[in-house]
Amino acid sequence: MKKVMMSAMIVVVFLLIAGCLNYKAYDLPKEDSSAPAPDDASLVDEIAQIEKELQAEQPGTEPANPAPSEENIPPAEESAPAPEEVSGEVILPDLKEETVAPDKMPSTETSQTITVDENELIKLSIKVTDPDKDNVTYTFSAPLDKNGEWKTNYGDAGEYVVSIKASDGKLTTEKAVKIIVNRVNVPPVIEAVKDLRVKEGATVTFTPNVQDPNQDKVTVSITAPLASGKFVTDHTSAGEYRIKVTASDGELESEKSFLLTVDDVNVPPEVTNLKDITVKEGETVTIKPIINDVDEDTIVTTISDPVGNDGVWETAFTDHAVYLVKVTVSDGKDTVIKNINLIVEDVNMPPEIVDVSLQKK
Repeated sequence: MKKVMMSAMIVVVFLLIAGCLNYKAYDLPKEDSSAPAPDDASLVDEIAQIEKELQAEQPGTEPANPAPSEENIPPAEESAPAPEEVSGEVILPDLKEETVAPDKMPSTETSQTITVDENELIKLSIKVTDPDKDNVTYTFSAPLDKNGEWKTNYGDAGEYVVSIKASDGKLTTEKAVKIIVNRVNVPPVIEAVKDLRVKEGATVTFTPNVQDPNQDKVTVSITAPLASGKFVTDHTSAGEYRIKVTASDGELESEKSFLLTVDDVNVPPEVTNLKDITVKEGETVTIKPIINDVDEDTIVTTISDPVGNDGVWETAFTDHAVYLVKVTVSDGKDTVIKNINLIVEDVNMPPEIVDVSLQKK
């Protein structure tokens, strides 16, 4: 616009000068008609001088294409340089044209570093100036979300270079920021365990569920009788067991415990060495049961008559008969009864002369 106005002003000045010269050319006094009239070359020089004076009054402007003169006409073999395009004063914003390919990773050269600990929330606040007061939108590269936030977790320790872009719809500026996430070690987590209750004879299996937030290698130990994770109970296992579970990552450990109760299941006594007996009168009957109680309870044994609890009976010659002898064994919880058929056979004995005496009249 300024160039157009300057060119117009030069044309107007030129016309005014031309009019004055024509006026002077035709109204000169007759006595001066012998003076030489200005030729075309001097006229051109005069116009060039006026242009220079105008340029001196308007600093920062480029001269319009001057009329050629003998002094500034370039040689025939060279062409005049093209004029440089000049715009008005412009304040460039902090935005620049985006030339980075969309799939190119952000530069690792960063001017800012943000340091946080694992499990902390990163929430970036972006400050961008735009001289045009345009609406600026932001985009963030992973692991940041679209809002510039990232909730770190245990196991995220490391360094991350993220790209932050700001755009007014036409121009884009980008900045790479380094995020350092410091490792924060925490002990392994043992999920809650419940008390267990089983009966004797049952097989107990137990596998604790252990997680380590830092993804560290975890060593788990369990106290007896579940040290191997399996406990085959038997008739002697009744009782209560406090089981402790310990998990360690090599630096920190956690511990939980629960109660294992094994209810007693009584095993009745086992009675052997009993069978039917046949004896003859006058012989001795002996009953000696063999009793085994796996629970090792206190055993009470009774034997019915005619044998008795001591298990010994000396028969007489009048005891011939068939007897049912009952052997009862009790551990206080269960009772076992065994029957024995006892036969005492008759034995005929001859008369015995005990004494001979004189019979008196």
